[in-house]
Amino acid sequence: MTSDAFKRSLKIHQEKGFFKNLTIHRGIERESLRVTHKGQISQNNHPENLGSSLTSKDITTDFAEALVELVTPTFDSAEELFKHLSLLHKFLYSELGEEILWNFSMPCAFQNEREIRIAEYGDTNTGMLKHIYRKGLRLRYGSIMQCVSGIHYNFSLSKDSWGSLSNNPNQDFINNKYLGTIRNIKRNFWFILERLGASPIAHESYLLNREHSLNKHGKNDLFLPYATSLRMSDVGYQSSMQNALKINYNNLDEFIDAIVKGINTPVKDFEEIGLVDEQGVPQQISTGILQIENELYDTVRPKRSGPSGSRPATLLKNEGIEYLELRGIDINPFIPEGIDENQIKLLDIFIMHSLISESPQVSDKEIEEIRANQKIMVENGRSANIQLQQNGVSIPLKELKKIFHDELEQVATAMDEYSQGYSNALSAEMSKNLLPSEKIMNEMNSQNLSFQEYGLVQSKKIAAKQHSLAGDDFSRFSLNAKKSLKDFENLNKNAGMDINKYVELYNSKI
Repeated sequence: MTSDAFKRSLKIHQEKGFFKNLTIHRGIERESLRVTHKGQISQNNHPENLGSSLTSKDITTDFAEALVELVTPTFDSAEELFKHLSLLHKFLYSELGEEILWNFSMPCAFQNEREIRIAEYGDTNTGMLKHIYRKGLRLRYGSIMQCVSGIHYNFSLSKDSWGSLSNNPNQDFINNKYLGTIRNIKRNFWFILERLGASPIAHESYLLNREHSLNKHGKNDLFLPYATSLRMSDVGYQSSMQNALKINYNNLDEFIDAIVKGINTPVKDFEEIGLVDEQGVPQQISTGILQIENELYDTVRPKRSGPSGSRPATLLKNEGIEYLELRGIDINPFIPEGIDENQIKLLDIFIMHSLISESPQVSDKEIEEIRANQKIMVENGRSANIQLQQNGVSIPLKELKKIFHDELEQVATAMDEYSQGYSNALSAEMSKNLLPSEKIMNEMNSQNLSFQEYGLVQSKKIAAKQHSLAGDDFSRFSLNAKKSLKDFENLNKNAGMDINKYVELYNSKI
């Protein structure tokens, strides 16, 4: 049964005309490994026809040279965002040659870590700093963990959208609304893990020389029988060391202070690694819990864009929150783009529910509760009998789902005022019988395939479909790629300062 507090909050937003006057800006960053037709990680450089990975606004690289990242601009409609993302994928495939994208969050099989080339961005100070950060990640966590892929969903409201909620929607007001949204996203993230989790299994090489409590599946795989998202589990893209920062998102200044503390608090193991290697070349940006702000691993983060070389913490402190980055979304392997239009709308509804609902401050106890709920959902989210904690009380997931789905339906109906199609999208998503994590395991078992075999078959199927769709106009992406190569060339003409001094200067800005 829907809570009175939620009904009251929804009614207030409707009466104030919030949904009628709403403009959402949303964009996507989508990661994927380039692999050979044998399913091995590519050893080739980032394809030049895609542009420069340092200066391109469309396609860049993440940790590895073979880990491409597609970046969209922001769009005011889910339909336009998906259309752009889809076209960008087709452009990428048109330039990949013999390679394909590994269309899963958990990576392909590895022989050893040496197969994974860290992304390179040229000899400019900006490019070198990105490379050093990645060297630090390799030394701290190993390269294989860094090859996990996901989708980041960037979400914000236009300045005018806040006007119906306040006569003076200044930046402090906006910061507090976004922080309240983050707290609720984290409270209800079990829903995203259940609905969009798509990494229940991994090849055993993913956990090369790492301790774990996963079960053996077949000869070469590791899994948990009811897992939804190993990517978001203890063996996934996580760092338990960061728990010491106790980030609660109650207050922006406190959040920034915690991040700065994370960067400035040295860790013995990282100090032993050292800032420079035997040749005196930088191999970490700092020896703190976090090298830089972006090393914070969380399901959602507050963000502010700014010029290259800016410190994210400084931008947030001076200018406030511009948008939210929802990070805990697995690649859907059954969709070429990793996400479809209905799922984009589902994310809009989920975030909007978090934004309009009451959001009390988070205590240390609730931080532990949220963390425990995430662990249960990623490891056992498909089990029929699980219970989650809410305010110290155990509630069956079935019961929570019923209440939450009812509230989402009401939000979707309200959002139809803003843009038609939200109720239909939610209905289509919620009527799916098989969750992605379940479908992966069912198909693997019925076809008697290992994860590596199944991943390759599925990725080839997607690649063949993308290549068969000829006739699209990629001119804008080709022009952007050429422009980025020219921009990269111009950057390299200007000699930068000594890289050790540059790192020192970068650290002094925090």
